[in-house]
Amino acid sequence: MERCKHVEASAGVLRERGVDLVLATEMDWGCARSGQRHTTAELAAILGFGHVFGVEFVELGLGDARETDEHAGQPNHHGLHGNAILSRYPFGRVALIPLEAGGSWYLSDKKEGQGRIGGRNVIAAEICAPGGRIWVVSAHFESESTPTLRAAQAEMTVAGLKALTGDAPVVIGGDFNVKALPRNDLADMAILESPGATEPMFDVLAAAGFDWRSANIPGATTRRHPWQTPLPTIKIDWLFVRGGVGRNPWIGPALGRDGTVLSDHDPIGVDFAPLTDQARTHA
Repeated sequence: MERCKHVEASAGVLRERGVDLVLATEMDWGCARSGQRHTTAELAAILGFGHVFGVEFVELGLGDARETDEHAGQPNHHGLHGNAILSRYPFGRVALIPLEAGGSWYLSDKKEGQGRIGGRNVIAAEICAPGGRIWVVSAHFESESTPTLRAAQAEMTVAGLKALTGDAPVVIGGDFNVKALPRNDLADMAILESPGATEPMFDVLAAAGFDWRSANIPGATTRRHPWQTPLPTIKIDWLFVRGGVGRNPWIGPALGRDGTVLSDHDPIGVDFAPLTDQARTHA
């Protein structure tokens, strides 16, 4: 949600979609660039949802070059940035799965000097839904990475979930930064058929029983701000399902009612229908 700087407008977009669960990445807590707000808690309060938040990074600076200029001289009250899950249904167990042990964002000069302490992770939660318990996972894979590294992070995700979820239904969603996928013809169904040819993380997830074809539609998921140089948009946000099927997948505009661009990623969604225990036995 690109810091979630527009909490109220973002809540409006989600409410219009009638969502029950939100898998959110790039959420701020106590950062000058997002008004020092606990964006996850405030977004959840507007929606009437519960929430969990997992820290990826402590921000040592104010953000990118534009944010650094806009907020020069302001402190970060907490400087926390990470991933979250918001749910209208009660939470059961919750876990954080780290995807790296190093401090790459601290040790090297990445993204215009955005110094950070921490590392990428996924946050998983057991949800007590009306039809039974399911697990949902908010994932954010490294942006400064390669297909090989993203496949390794998929393997860490699968390994971490195996001990938690057993054979329970699971939905994984988030920003996977699969930048090796073709940037042309994003509206073509072919992009859903064999993405593992260029991004082997899809093969890793498929081997673990996850499906993406029923949970996504073709089309770009990134968006440019008016002040940014126009560039081709790409498809780096995905949903994966196991133990059930996806229905009615969608991509919606990250736009407020006044046309404000709320994020550089558009929201994606799907209706998830878990299989019954009997159906899973015979699947």
